[in-house]
Amino acid sequence: MYLKSLSIKNYRKFREPCVVEFAHGEWTGENPDIDSDKLKGITEEYISQSTSLIVGKNNAGKSTVFNLLRELQNTKSGKRDVFKCTDFNIPELHEWYKKYIEKNEQQNEPIQNFPKMEFKLTLGIDDINDYISNLAGIIEVGELVNKNKNMEIMITALYEVADQEAFEQAINTLRKKYIENQENRTFNEIYYREFLSLFCGDYYQLNYYSGNGNTLAEDFSLSQLLKVKTIEANTVKDKNTLSKAYNKIVSTYAKTHDMGEINKKIRILNDNVKNMVDTDITDDLESVIESIESSKNLKMNLYPDVTLEKVFANNIIYEYRENDNDIPETQFGMGYTNLMVIIANIVDYIDLYNENDINSAINLLCIEEPETFMHPQMQELFIKNISEAVAILLNKKSQFITFQMVITTHSSHILNSKIQSGNSLDNIIYLGSHNNQTLVKNIKDNEIIMEIENSRNDKKIVEMTYEYIKKYLRLELSDIFFADAVILVEGLSEETYLRYLLDNSNLNNHHIKVYRIDGTYMNEFFSLLKTIDIKTIIYTDLDLARSADEKEVANETSCLPKTNLQEYMNNEAALTTNPTIASIINSQLENGEGFNEKLISIIGQNEGARLLDRENISVYCQGKISGNYATSFEEAIILTNAKDKYAQPLIDLLKSVGPRSFKEVSTDDLSGSIIKNSYRFQRKLADKKSKFISDMIYYFVTKDDFQLKIPAYIQAGLDELCIYFGVKEFENKCDKKKTGR
Repeated sequence: MYLKSLSIKNYRKFREPCVVEFAHGEWTGENPDIDSDKLKGITEEYISQSTSLIVGKNNAGKSTVFNLLRELQNTKSGKRDVFKCTDFNIPELHEWYKKYIEKNEQQNEPIQNFPKMEFKLTLGIDDINDYISNLAGIIEVGELVNKNKNMEIMITALYEVADQEAFEQAINTLRKKYIENQENRTFNEIYYREFLSLFCGDYYQLNYYSGNGNTLAEDFSLSQLLKVKTIEANTVKDKNTLSKAYNKIVSTYAKTHDMGEINKKIRILNDNVKNMVDTDITDDLESVIESIESSKNLKMNLYPDVTLEKVFANNIIYEYRENDNDIPETQFGMGYTNLMVIIANIVDYIDLYNENDINSAINLLCIEEPETFMHPQMQELFIKNISEAVAILLNKKSQFITFQMVITTHSSHILNSKIQSGNSLDNIIYLGSHNNQTLVKNIKDNEIIMEIENSRNDKKIVEMTYEYIKKYLRLELSDIFFADAVILVEGLSEETYLRYLLDNSNLNNHHIKVYRIDGTYMNEFFSLLKTIDIKTIIYTDLDLARSADEKEVANETSCLPKTNLQEYMNNEAALTTNPTIASIINSQLENGEGFNEKLISIIGQNEGARLLDRENISVYCQGKISGNYATSFEEAIILTNAKDKYAQPLIDLLKSVGPRSFKEVSTDDLSGSIIKNSYRFQRKLADKKSKFISDMIYYFVTKDDFQLKIPAYIQAGLDELCIYFGVKEFENKCDKKKTGR
């Protein structure tokens, strides 16, 4: 039996129904003839398949899932005052307050749709031997008898008004007071808090229902069905943390094993100590006391109280062994200590595991943010190390125990560890946030592959593309799950430029990540970006198709910028060599014809073009700047700054990058010279891009009079981010500082 999913509605930041789907593996190691090494491998695979990783930014709601499961586990149907008003979705309560309290006219009709929380647990039956007597009251007797493998059972929990008449009366009383004093703002605040207090007391109760909420299960409880063990974040509490953890393990072992021989020795120890105390201490003390008070009135007895529990509770000292030397735990790093405490808790969990729960309960082991104090390399190996440790422990049990493991993390390294251990994106649960509400995305290999198949017909190419996404995600993009928004660019120049702009702008308090991906492969990430639904701006190059002769820098008559795209209109060949642009435009064509015409119509005479505006993804490229069609970031910079006050700083930059390459650029006829040669200058910068951007940033930082205008296509993407984050307009703080504004 396992927990398949949990749906959450109106609980804290989970306003709309959000479904968290949990991983579950199928145990295939029943064959008694399997050798130990193969069994260990099967066990590790089972653990990997049964481990869910919840990732997301701070305050996205990762720990909320654990807290809710623990609360539901301990609550019987009909119990009142389970949650507090702050556990409700506050915006939902506020809207309800405005609708039913902040009214100028009193209304007497019954109030509809009282605020409530709704939770739906979907359980899976994966073994026909599962005992489901703990589900009595939730499912019919016939279902208990006729259960089958892969059966699903839904339990609905509603935190709802227990007595609607009493609650409505309290609301009407509050509404009346509000109407009488609505002009007084102080009272308004008091009444709102009084309104919230109604959700903290006995007006509400938690009820369990079968299925979608049709039949009330009056006496039902999850306490015997749902077993949740949580290993909290920051397990290192003091200098004796490990000793306490392993004392607990030893104590657990003592409780579950025959300790008769040791108990016998402890009794002998107590007798020996008793004899020693009586001989050497008690007799002497009594002789002193007899001189003060008659022994008939005052006698004493000293008795040693050494027990097995006391020995194990406080007298097992943890030491590290290094090169045959025993070292106290206080001298080892906190990261290693944290890992060992987590393992100690897992050992204790497995030792205490009731084998009756194998087929009669859902067993969840939850680990909160294990990365605390760990260095990146240890985090990278965390999933692998934990899987191996659990595999060893499980294989020592007389009967294989089943459980699901759920880990929350802020660490991109642990995310990498998860992807690598399973070679899959399955079982990664992404918690995002928009408008201060939590969004849940259950990432699945199949869904991403289906997105790729929409633009790829060749099965082999689809598989290769997906493998590429997984590899690149693990190596470069894993922290995408912790960002507020992402920007994808083609080259180092754009990456450095965008990072500089963001760091020195009014967007710098948002977590916007800039990633460099070759333009050939940008479109391959659309499937992943759509799946996680993160705000994305993509900057790609127009890359107009040119002949080899047109690219020859020495040929001044042919190496010229394009001023008119109509020459491409009737060409069979695409006017761009950029695969990302090709993919976007082709997806907009009904019959695959008219590629150039479509692209030209989008670009038009604009300095920047928005090629794609699909849900969370926008794609921008260069357009017609100063009469020329820019085909790269460098050419866009050149054309954007070829005039007015920006021309001289641009010339200084070009001559700094290539004194010989740009010696012909002079201050005479500035705009004409630069604009006419924009494409040739771009070609000259082809092998100097790194110096071009590094010198640009250096001048931005060190020269007060150095200013360059942001190209329109880049500005458009930044403005879109400002709208997304509710920022009035993009503000370049460096330019503002230099102009003294």
